Amino acid sequence: MTRRYAAIAVGGALGASVRWWVANHLGTDAAFPWATLAVNVAGCAILGLLLAEEWTHRRQRLLLHDAGGIGFCGGVTTFSTFAVETVHLADGGRGSTAALYLAASLVTGLAAFVAAGAALRRVRALAVPLGESP
Repeated sequence: MTRRYAAIAVGGALGASVRWWVANHLGTDAAFPWATLAVNVAGCAILGLLLAEEWTHRRQRLLLHDAGGIGFCGGVTTFSTFAVETVHLADGGRGSTAALYLAASLVTGLAAFVAAGAALRRVRALAVPLGESP
């Protein structure tokens, strides 16, 4: 059990560090929260890839996502920042931007999750095992 918690903690710390790095390098844009959108969509795509891959080793699953999206994917994505930024946009009289941010986050996050997983499944289905001819 201790190894499980350690793997999840390391994954979460790595994910949170990546999120911090992206936010600092993309900067905080008062007009539109691009950094949060980027990490959330990327996290959804990574999770889609990982969940589509059946051979992921148990330790990798714990580190990267585990059941429910904890670990790296849980650390890199941020629902709380997304919610706060949406409220700040709406409270600042920018309701249409808040609605656009909400819609863009939901649509692109789900699309990235589904597309990444589907792409990996297609690649795996087309892959020819070593030693066999196509």
